[in-house]
Amino acid sequence: MFTLYSKGCEYTFRALVHAATEDGKGRFQAKDVCEKAGIPEPYTRKVFQSLVQGGLLIAARGPGGGYVLAEKPSDISLLRVIRAVDGEETFDACVMGLPQCDGKHPCPLHEVWAGAKERLLERLEKNTLQDLLDAAKTKPGQKPKRKRK
Repeated sequence: MFTLYSKGCEYTFRALVHAATEDGKGRFQAKDVCEKAGIPEPYTRKVFQSLVQGGLLIAARGPGGGYVLAEKPSDISLLRVIRAVDGEETFDACVMGLPQCDGKHPCPLHEVWAGAKERLLERLEKNTLQDLLDAAKTKPGQKPKRKRK
């Protein structure tokens, strides 16, 4: 079965929507975010460490500890989050799961997936954490306001 990203990424996106502030400078605790987002804390802490290693979060030391976004939400692409959590090679595998599939030995879906993957990666790079925050603020049935890029 093809999945766009892992359960860890799903948790990460949910957590970041509950954690991020407009300016991206607010400190947040993993425990509080997990409670708000309804996700398991131990797994989320592990994923947050991947985001720290990927340069997307800063682990805040001192009383209370916690995390802070390393950049403004508008500067953090969804693709960067996915790659920080799932790995740089996330979208390199064969969509049919065949280990021998590559440019020289393509599977039946190779060319279809190559074109779709290119468009998907462009979209994930273009869309940001800020876009998720904006969509989360939108009332059900209401379209989010999109800024032109």
